[in-house]
Amino acid sequence: MKSRILVYGVEGFMGALTSRAAMRAGLSHVAAGRNIAPVAQHAAALAREGGALAEPRTFSLGKAGRIATQLDDIAVLVNCADLGDDDLHTLLDACMATGTHYLDLAGDRGRVAALVARDDEARERKIMVMAGAGFDFAAAAAVGARLAHILPGARAVTLAVKRSALTAGEAKRLVAALREPGETVKNGQFVPAGAGEKTIEVDFDNGPETAWLAPWRGEAMAARHRGGYSTIESYEVLPEAAARALEPGTWAHRFFRRGWGLKRLERKLARGRLSPTSEDLKRGRAVIWGEARTPDGITRRARLETPAPHLYSAAAAILLAQRATMEDVKTGFQLPSAIGGAALVEDIPGVVWREIVEVDPSVEAEADRPVALDMQAGGV
Repeated sequence: MKSRILVYGVEGFMGALTSRAAMRAGLSHVAAGRNIAPVAQHAAALAREGGALAEPRTFSLGKAGRIATQLDDIAVLVNCADLGDDDLHTLLDACMATGTHYLDLAGDRGRVAALVARDDEARERKIMVMAGAGFDFAAAAAVGARLAHILPGARAVTLAVKRSALTAGEAKRLVAALREPGETVKNGQFVPAGAGEKTIEVDFDNGPETAWLAPWRGEAMAARHRGGYSTIESYEVLPEAAARALEPGTWAHRFFRRGWGLKRLERKLARGRLSPTSEDLKRGRAVIWGEARTPDGITRRARLETPAPHLYSAAAAILLAQRATMEDVKTGFQLPSAIGGAALVEDIPGVVWREIVEVDPSVEAEADRPVALDMQAGGV
């Protein structure tokens, strides 16, 4: 039985951070990427630190057959690279051919949909495929799963995310996501939704803050395919510049709808950050707020506070990869919470779970959704 873990994309910040998390967990692993020089430099740096062995390996994503020769001894591939659709499916084809489980840090609705579409094939090949092995999906999934355990019979959940500052790559993806149509799930059915068309006020432990509907996130897509909730909405606290771009009636909104100044907005959101600094990682925190509801109106709320999202992502990805090497791992498309379980909350350093016991009756949620402000679409 294969047991090796391969981290792909170690030339990039998240790949290197995830590989380093594997080293700190004492895991010998394969550190892989497209370009030999940065991959070799990364592996050499880990070797100098005296940690677990990281074997450098390079391969491009042009042909599945060639990739497969690099995966014959690999049990789990953790993808940290930013892949286009063609590269993603080529890599998946190679994993299918070699019986290699596939974990992807990306958790947007497009990536979730792409892996859901390979569910039957993955089951036939007896491998697991997972999107959202990092913070953006795994942490939110953990909140939803734990609330379902606390409140048996819950059928609706609302999640809201507040994270630390964005990097340039994250800002670019956010700006693109804000302009795309998305969906939520209500009573088991997809409901078309636009970014920011509703808001809720959420207390992330420092007083109420506005969170905007985030239908680009993958929770609704995943829950529709496999999950215990029939109604789900996801929200995010947005940087001020992004929030202004969504406010109907403002010049910023008119420009944004017409596609003007998008690069300028990306630069404003990133503020020159190509990747987090060591200080960002040390001080950064993120919070996910969740509310689960039963059909008869019983509500439970909780907050999950994590270290900097990048640190959580790296630790969660390695934890999930280790679980995937077990003989009894579930196959097909799987949610992070189905594989990681309570460990996504309890076994990652710096994570704090708080159930919110006292609920202000003045903001008590309706049975089918939280108190929300429906925003009228602005004219252009």
